[in-house]
Amino acid sequence: MRFQDRDTQILWSIYKNDGFLAKRQLKQMYWPDKSWRAMEQRLSKLHAWDYLDWPSREQRKFYPVPEPVCWLGWRGAVLIAGIQGIRVEPPKNDKENQLRLLQKALHDQGIRWMREPRWSVLAHDLAVVDFRLAVEKAIKQLSKYTLEKWLPEGEFRSNMDVVQLSTQDRNGRIIRMKRGVCPDAYFEINHEVLRMQGKPHKARFLLEMDMATHDNPSFGRYKAAPGVAYIRSETYKRRFGSNHGVWLVVTNGGKKRLNNLMHQTAERVGDDARFFYFTTIQELKICPNILILNIWHQIGENDPKPLFIQT
Repeated sequence: MRFQDRDTQILWSIYKNDGFLAKRQLKQMYWPDKSWRAMEQRLSKLHAWDYLDWPSREQRKFYPVPEPVCWLGWRGAVLIAGIQGIRVEPPKNDKENQLRLLQKALHDQGIRWMREPRWSVLAHDLAVVDFRLAVEKAIKQLSKYTLEKWLPEGEFRSNMDVVQLSTQDRNGRIIRMKRGVCPDAYFEINHEVLRMQGKPHKARFLLEMDMATHDNPSFGRYKAAPGVAYIRSETYKRRFGSNHGVWLVVTNGGKKRLNNLMHQTAERVGDDARFFYFTTIQELKICPNILILNIWHQIGENDPKPLFIQT
């Protein structure tokens, strides 16, 4: 096949989004004004040459596949390594043993090749990608802001930070606990005018995508309290250069679930609830700009607010 610049961009987009994308997300990014047929023809060529992979008949039979998705085939993984100046020996064939050896060689060089999605949380992971696309769309509408960094969950799974904190158990006793903190994403947005003026200009965000649809009494203890401790920790400061940041909690459970999460957070962390902004997936889907419109709820505030106020 004749490889095109867009093909490289497609493979890189898949890689930077933790190793997979839904076909609808690829269409939004690379074929917004074209037909599905045009996209499918190109993706089929990439699949035939092992640059892309997607669910087999057996995988569709045994795993939950909420919608068509793509991930990197072995040639795509080797190409991504080459872009980053890393040379690996390609497999002699496409048998399982050879692909495992390639995966290990890539991993040893810092390349995370996901040979298939995490099926049990695929809907969650696709929602995280949708959120990222919404952020990127919002940034394009704001001339003063730039998206400087985006770290996907995979970065934290492979190098997880652990915090120590004091909290109450179910019986109200104060206990010391260690907790690994693994955001669904971390990203930074710069205010370019303030940056050029030499003033504080960076906003830091950690994402928690909550896909539960029923009350979960553990959110305050195992998410909110460790989340505050993480932002205040030396570990966080070493990793990101500051102890500033807020958590964005997006729930799929509607207003009832949102109110429950806010209640648990207020009960568990008190005044530190200012570190959290809450909204719903339903609000995100209909919002033209998720950064500057009033869709974010904070504990103690009657009305939703934006993340950024335009100046």
